[in-house]
Amino acid sequence: MPSEPQLEVLVLGPLAVRLDGRAIAVDRPLERALLVRLALANGLPVPDQRLAVDLWGDVDLARPTERLRVLASRLRTALGTPDVLTRASNGYALSAQMTDLVDARSLAKSLYAAARAGDHATVSALGREALGLWRGASLADLRAVPYAATEAEQLDTWRLDLQLERLDAELALGGATEAGRELEALAAEHPLHERLWCSLALALYRTGRQADALNRLAQLRARLADELGVDPAPETAEMELRLLRQDPSLQVHAAPPEPFDLPLPMTTFVGRQAELSDLVRRLRTPGLITLTGAPGSGKSRLAFEATRAMAAAGHPVQLIPLRAIEATELESAQRRETGLLVLDDAEHQLEPVAKTVAHLLERTNLTVLVTSREPLQLPDEELRMLEPLDEHSAAQLFTERCAADAQAAVASEVAAICTATEHLPLGIELAAGLTRTLSVARVAEELSSGLSAVLDWTYQLLGAAERKVLHEVVVFAGGFTLEDAERIAADPRDVAPALTELADRNLLLVEDHDGRRFRVPGAVRDYTLQR
Repeated sequence: MPSEPQLEVLVLGPLAVRLDGRAIAVDRPLERALLVRLALANGLPVPDQRLAVDLWGDVDLARPTERLRVLASRLRTALGTPDVLTRASNGYALSAQMTDLVDARSLAKSLYAAARAGDHATVSALGREALGLWRGASLADLRAVPYAATEAEQLDTWRLDLQLERLDAELALGGATEAGRELEALAAEHPLHERLWCSLALALYRTGRQADALNRLAQLRARLADELGVDPAPETAEMELRLLRQDPSLQVHAAPPEPFDLPLPMTTFVGRQAELSDLVRRLRTPGLITLTGAPGSGKSRLAFEATRAMAAAGHPVQLIPLRAIEATELESAQRRETGLLVLDDAEHQLEPVAKTVAHLLERTNLTVLVTSREPLQLPDEELRMLEPLDEHSAAQLFTERCAADAQAAVASEVAAICTATEHLPLGIELAAGLTRTLSVARVAEELSSGLSAVLDWTYQLLGAAERKVLHEVVVFAGGFTLEDAERIAADPRDVAPALTELADRNLLLVEDHDGRRFRVPGAVRDYTLQR
């Protein structure tokens, strides 16, 4: 017996529709509007009169039932299945899942619970995951329809609230500089939002900019008076007074994490949220954990995200990129008896690393996290193998990393690309980088399987200057700046445009750490050295 067709309606961005995982086009605006309106009813029938008002507004519409009948018939044709849209006694009902909205609500529920419990690290992680479900402005292509304008405004308000919950949590964790940058951008978009401007003022104050913090609240006060004719809310007035008095409670009182050299990635962390949460919990207990997996599976990125979470929670951490130092330097590089030590890319010095780690674990109470393509083969070593990304996460990663004009790609083509790259994050990112030059359909058609094939094709599309610069910068095992690359380049004039092109093709990771830094992913570095 055939299974029921599964219709997905995605609204956290321009409308997207999938039937049994395959993207389908519903081109006419009114048919799209009817589809979303019925999906919002969660399978319950919506009466004709209600639908007419929602679609056309509160006007005296001639023969609304007949108009809706024609509209529903066209929508069934567009969907390609008559089963999901049914006629009730006095209206219509749709069998569909709003998967992005359902997922966002589930994450938000957990986020608000964590916020009530004061678990700032969890709020930050869940906030990033929930906000990653948005693909742009909600219902961006339906806002001219009466009901959709209201729904979109409510979703915008909710999205902003999630952003503020996350940023407030990151402020509480000591991330005033990074949170302040995001709050500045949001304040420009929402010039009358008092909670937002108070958070911005707090971020500025915590970075030593008391005058700027007070100036922002003065600007807010003036706008509220000029545009709305009202005074600030009591909470805003109280924040202003506390800033003036330099209230000690405005500062973060938790013990700040010890500094460590871990740059902040400029891209989102997609997928592996369950692995991340589980790994962070495990890292609170001493011992040896080794992340293993194929080249390009995302071992280093997962380790870095877990390390950031541990540091944000106040745990002392230290990261040692083993590509950049000799294993014999390990003991002199770390001085702690407790905390977290992260050893990245151990496969290049496996035997000396294993000996050093064994010695450290004998005499300290450290937690040691290792990334390696092979295990260290030590007693009590806990191995965690990174599997390829699941289909949904793989498609999301491709969509986030591809060229802007490729983000509405056909789902089957995206799925084919992800399959060809074996669902490995690096392969997916490199394939996404190809869309700067080629269409998604062409990438899907031509791409052969495996990371090596994607690297070959990406490399072949580089110009001579980009190849030359890539060959030069692989000497920087621990990352580099633009100035570093220009210092060693045969022609410094080539470096800046070449780095931009290499980053656009995901051959370089771009990180924010006291200015922009670049890093060549391990698999890309190995490939380039072999060339």
